[in-house]
Amino acid sequence: MDYSLKHTIFLIMVMVFSFGMLYASSTDDSLRTKVYVLNDKKVALKEVNQLPKVIKEASGIENSTSNFLWVHNDDGIPALYCLDTLGNLIRAVQLNVSNHGWEDLTQDEVGNFFIGGFGNNTNDKKDLKIYKIPPPETITATITQPQIIRYQYSDQTDFPPPERKKNFDVDAFFAWKNYLFLFTKNRCVPFTGYSKIYRLNQNDLEQTAVLMDSIFVGDGAMINNWITSADISPDKKTIALLLHDRILFIKGFGENKFSSGKVYRLDLNHYSHKAGICFITNERVQIVDEIEFGVLGGKLYSLDLQPVMNDLKP
Repeated sequence: MDYSLKHTIFLIMVMVFSFGMLYASSTDDSLRTKVYVLNDKKVALKEVNQLPKVIKEASGIENSTSNFLWVHNDDGIPALYCLDTLGNLIRAVQLNVSNHGWEDLTQDEVGNFFIGGFGNNTNDKKDLKIYKIPPPETITATITQPQIIRYQYSDQTDFPPPERKKNFDVDAFFAWKNYLFLFTKNRCVPFTGYSKIYRLNQNDLEQTAVLMDSIFVGDGAMINNWITSADISPDKKTIALLLHDRILFIKGFGENKFSSGKVYRLDLNHYSHKAGICFITNERVQIVDEIEFGVLGGKLYSLDLQPVMNDLKP
């Protein structure tokens, strides 16, 4: 079966599933942040390589100071896999914890890595965790014991909550100014289109995630409006929010109110289960997607943002 036919089949299946997930939004239009659409003809998503076979369900990606990429699976072996810039496997770092719902990967300003073990599809988890390890290229032990940040959400009282309040699943976060900022994957019925934004301290091992803001992601099918990964640029001036077929960029944001910034949308003209994004430079990101149906995805991509950088104004 050729790629174009596989891709068509995948899109048809997504559309069928999306139809079943489509609910009328009850959101007040006046509260929505205006989104500026970037010229998608200026940039193109470049396929770098197929991911190593051991990475079957890529879910997070982060680069290190040594110019390596680190990727993990959503489930299974609790390990970070080190790749070179072409996507070739170099080594693995295994953690002495389980991997159930590892969703995203980020690092602080000194290179410590954080793994978001906060996958919560049914919105009923009470054991939400984030794992913190030293810079992985410095780890020589066969198995590493991470610090574990345990937390709960400040506004969740029901496990699970009613359908209209199911907005406690998280797939995306990034580190900035001694905090971790988490973005929810909205599962509300009716679907509201909003992602809630929570803040955690990077160092407290027992804490409550504070609801600090929310941002409107989009109308339409629920599955097409889930933020699956996030990152902040090296100069800390641009936030990138990844979805299956597009990236939202935020510029000119306040420290405690990202929705105060200017939001831009870049359509990728490519649909897959994209699950991880990281900035390599202020003008280039790399993306990974999961394998679907055993044939689609499971790849490393690169995206040069230079052609649209002048359009990204605070």
